Amino acid sequence: MGKMKANRKFVEGEEAVSAVIGVILMVAITVAIAATVYVYVSGMVGGGSKINPSVSMLQSGGFITITGVQNGPVTNSSGMVNVINQTTGLPQAQATGYPKIINGAGNSLTLVEGGDTIALSFSPTQASGRIFMVQLISAGNVVGTCTYRVP
Repeated sequence: MGKMKANRKFVEGEEAVSAVIGVILMVAITVAIAATVYVYVSGMVGGGSKINPSVSMLQSGGFITITGVQNGPVTNSSGMVNVINQTTGLPQAQATGYPKIINGAGNSLTLVEGGDTIALSFSPTQASGRIFMVQLISAGNVVGTCTYRVP
């Protein structure tokens, strides 16, 4: 019976957290750690930024020549080229069907590549020497710009 008294003294003299509460705390800590690790790992794996294409362009006579496409492809669609009047900062109206992207054979394109051209058509009232900013758009982003001076 001496052993019984010793155990009772220990139980009566010390306050301890019950086993059920201990298990609940351990589960809560494990869930918190797992959630932290998940957030950290998902940010590293899936959070990479998308790289947009980049198009190099320069004026060549009455056309703009696309000299190169990086991180492509760039696909052609309506409304892909913006022409902005440098004096007013507003979009510049073009003749019907212009501006348009064409390849060396004069055909409309579905894929923009180096060597292709952008044809513009200004009204006769646009004096020679007037300057415009031409933007090439892909997926809603400006991927290339070029300054164009009316020849």
